[in-house]
Amino acid sequence: MKRILFVLISLFGVLSLQAKVSISAKDFGAELKSNKAMVVIDVQAPDVYAKQHIQGAINIPHKSLYKTGPIEGQFLELAELAAIFGKKGVSNTSKIVLYDDGSQKYNSRVWWVLKYLGATDVYLLHKDMTEMESARIPMTNTSLTLKATTFTPAINADMNIDMATLKSLLDNPTLILLDAREKDEYEGMDKDKRSKGHLPGAIFMNYKEVLTPTGAYKSKDEILALAPQFGISPEKEVIVYCQSGIKASVVYFALKEIAGFPNVKLYTGAYAEWASVAENPIIK
Repeated sequence: MKRILFVLISLFGVLSLQAKVSISAKDFGAELKSNKAMVVIDVQAPDVYAKQHIQGAINIPHKSLYKTGPIEGQFLELAELAAIFGKKGVSNTSKIVLYDDGSQKYNSRVWWVLKYLGATDVYLLHKDMTEMESARIPMTNTSLTLKATTFTPAINADMNIDMATLKSLLDNPTLILLDAREKDEYEGMDKDKRSKGHLPGAIFMNYKEVLTPTGAYKSKDEILALAPQFGISPEKEVIVYCQSGIKASVVYFALKEIAGFPNVKLYTGAYAEWASVAENPIIK
């Protein structure tokens, strides 16, 4: 009986933890009034932030976290990332809420970066203006600057996989490799000609599969019901990639944080890195 009770308590704890990875507009609106230490980050471009943003939000554009160079979407060095967050007033122990244009792509991307760096208390807010207006979340065009602090990184290496390791796993029957891009990119038929196809063995799973028509994340039950269509199960190692890591972050968040699959990684180098190496095979 004690063992059963322990299992139930443990399960309740896991489910509660999973429920805390995102925050509703209603709960956010209430906490915005009461928790002055909460750090709200608008990850959109500076000009979008300047037009209108949540009152009390600072601006850290997701694009400010990438290197310049021929391979798109590659993160800055870890020390540089930590310095950016610290300078903006974000510490690794801050309660952080991220939002974007409502697509969940860019806040999920920055969520992944923060969690990989060791931030302990990070949440996603879906920018649904109907829900935000109902929750009376105030908007403004007045920018905000927070006092600089220190972000002390503690890397969560299990969240990421590098290109060399991925190559060594491609023939592993327990691997599920997901391509979260658009179908034309997967097939190497995109109009921008950025893609010649997909990585060997990759299964096409567009990132919108885990989102509702309004752009919110689907529920845990919905994602669990969807998973077998793509061969995803708890005993499989799941690796997600896209063109530059943005769309794949959405699938990672859904599978790992909402559905609770234990073995999920993001290939942050993404297709852009893979295709930059001439000898890497690409399937069309």
